[in-house]
Amino acid sequence: MKIGIVHRSDVADVRSLSGFPYFMAKALEKHVGEVVYLCPDDSLLTKAIENLGKALNRVSYAVVGRHLPSGHHHILSKRLARTLTPRLAQSGCDVLFAPVASAEIALLSTDIPIVYLSDLTWANIVDYYPGCTSLFEFAQVEGERIEAAAIAKASALIYPSTWAARTAIEHYKAELGKVHCIPFGANFEEADIPPRAAALRHSLERGIALLWVGVDWQRKGGAIAYDCLLELLNHGVDAELVVCGCVPPDRYRHPKLKIIPFLSKREPVQRRKLSQLFLDANFFLFPTLADATPLVLCEASAHGLPSLARNTGGVGGAVTDGENGYLLPPDATGKQYAEKIQTIVQERSIYDSLVRASRRTFEERLNWDAWGRAAKPIFDQVRLQRHSRAAI
Repeated sequence: MKIGIVHRSDVADVRSLSGFPYFMAKALEKHVGEVVYLCPDDSLLTKAIENLGKALNRVSYAVVGRHLPSGHHHILSKRLARTLTPRLAQSGCDVLFAPVASAEIALLSTDIPIVYLSDLTWANIVDYYPGCTSLFEFAQVEGERIEAAAIAKASALIYPSTWAARTAIEHYKAELGKVHCIPFGANFEEADIPPRAAALRHSLERGIALLWVGVDWQRKGGAIAYDCLLELLNHGVDAELVVCGCVPPDRYRHPKLKIIPFLSKREPVQRRKLSQLFLDANFFLFPTLADATPLVLCEASAHGLPSLARNTGGVGGAVTDGENGYLLPPDATGKQYAEKIQTIVQERSIYDSLVRASRRTFEERLNWDAWGRAAKPIFDQVRLQRHSRAAI
């Protein structure tokens, strides 16, 4: 089978889109067939349309406090379809794979079947993510049209969470038979995943080590993680919190808080340091306010690290309550996170079981090899349907 990947960005680069399309492409090559990159679209006109949309969005929000659909509109979608069409004609592909590429495929004219993957829908985004609040009505309608067209055009839809899949079915009326749920994997190369023995070596002998990773302190719930630390300390628990990825506001400072502004996965030394943070911690705190599918939760499980996460958006696609961590209510405070931790560590066997189950969940589901195996029958079915139609 020959699979063409369509996207405006260079998804062959691990640095593109958090890296998950890169890992998906490698998994498809291993388990499904030959992969052909029909991207990126580096044309000056496409870039100009993208940049103008972003600029107008910034100006609009600054002046009137309303957002525009900088990446979900008819002009960009039409331009992407025009640049992709000649590439498709020469590709000889059996199936097209469109990861988070609704604008790319919405107006695309092709008889090649499409597998569309996303971690959310437009309906999920609106009034959920900070950048998609206060939309102009026409902007909301424009984004809705693009998403609906992409879903209708696809022969199969893949989502990593029931949150997104359910919206595709209930809101966009996608056929139940073409909607599939496959969780994402850890955003590490296979060589960088620690061996099982190392991942199971978490110890509570030197107190409780908490880890929070993110670049957006506010949206990722950093303040709640900080409050959790203070609650544990106030109850006489020997605890510390490591914050990695950003510098919190000045009011969030404490001798038991360690701040690591940034570690790049592009640099081998820094990548190993990040991995060691997961191995040294006892709990991964993720009280995020809004998220589709945080790959960092898969990374925590790869390191045998149980997660305590807010039950919002698609977080449940990466954390199974009571298995590789716990999902706390959307209104849970730092105090409630601290109480959950204290309950878990009161009996060492409970914590040890969480550690083992976290690693097992990664080995069985939250890895890209498992994603590729689960995707294979979907691609096979889409290809077979095309050949069946051609034979009629």
